[in-house]
Amino acid sequence: MKVGVFWRKFRNVEQQMRLTPDKVYDDAYEEAYHHYSALKLAGYDACLIEWQRDPRKTFEIIKKEKVDIVFNASSLKEVTFLETFGIPYVGSGIDLVPLNKAQRKEIVAYNKLPTPKFVVANNEKDIPEINLRYPLFVKPINGRGSAGINEENIIYKYEDLPKVVRKITKHLGQKALIEEFIEGREITVGIIGYKNPVVLPIVEIEYNSAKTNTFEHKMYDREIIHCPANFSEEEEKYIKDVALKIYRVLNAKDYARIDMIFGKDGVPYFLEINTFAGLTTDSEKDEDGKIKVHHGYMGYAAKAYGMDKAEFIGSILESGIERYGLREMDTKKLTS
Repeated sequence: MKVGVFWRKFRNVEQQMRLTPDKVYDDAYEEAYHHYSALKLAGYDACLIEWQRDPRKTFEIIKKEKVDIVFNASSLKEVTFLETFGIPYVGSGIDLVPLNKAQRKEIVAYNKLPTPKFVVANNEKDIPEINLRYPLFVKPINGRGSAGINEENIIYKYEDLPKVVRKITKHLGQKALIEEFIEGREITVGIIGYKNPVVLPIVEIEYNSAKTNTFEHKMYDREIIHCPANFSEEEEKYIKDVALKIYRVLNAKDYARIDMIFGKDGVPYFLEINTFAGLTTDSEKDEDGKIKVHHGYMGYAAKAYGMDKAEFIGSILESGIERYGLREMDTKKLTS
């Protein structure tokens, strides 16, 4: 069975490049190579495939390499392409990937799972009436990699709101999600699988001299990571139960990361599901000490669970293989 590992230039930082082009680095190839090498270590036949602007060229490469399943699809465009051509791939599908943060929160809230109250603003002159509890938090409705996030995104009074909404709507070209800022512990829960998902140890994220997880903190590995996070047995069970319910109601597939705030009231509030979560199990620096690839939160959780990178990436791939029934198809080919 042949696995094609997608990679695409600037896939993790293309949004932040609109705001601070001098503060971003491109780790797309290094990240994909991590997954490729992990799959090779796990015994899979794998190849790297660079995503082409012309999808027909990508399709030609897939056919030439005789790829059976694709790993590391990382955008709606890529998922749509794979669905259109009927190519099996690892990860969530077009029922979940196109949904923005607000739509995902609506589904979660409809299922009576906790998430902060919110409104959506089209621009700084079109902000809905704010009947939310301050402080507020403002973020891009389709954000990725903490793009556009710094401490000014925490809003303590209405007068500061239009400026941040403008930053997101004008410079990032997205609507702004305005939600209640829940004070508490920032946590994230990685989950692997589809039929029988495995919930990984909880990751807690603290900040060095910051109040939220900014782009610089996340992409330059400046956070203080605790994994497994220090919760009581009862709290841990509650958090994992809520995370797994969210994973299921959103119909996530093969792997995802559920970002939450564990509030001072003891409730884990859903913030976002990351369907293209970072999976790297270590960070790497170049000869000058500059970071080449940052450490994925799910990578921390996998190691705490006792997995090396081959077991971790391989288990995600196996979920996709099982979901498509590719093993049975291979067996039929061999016996026919």
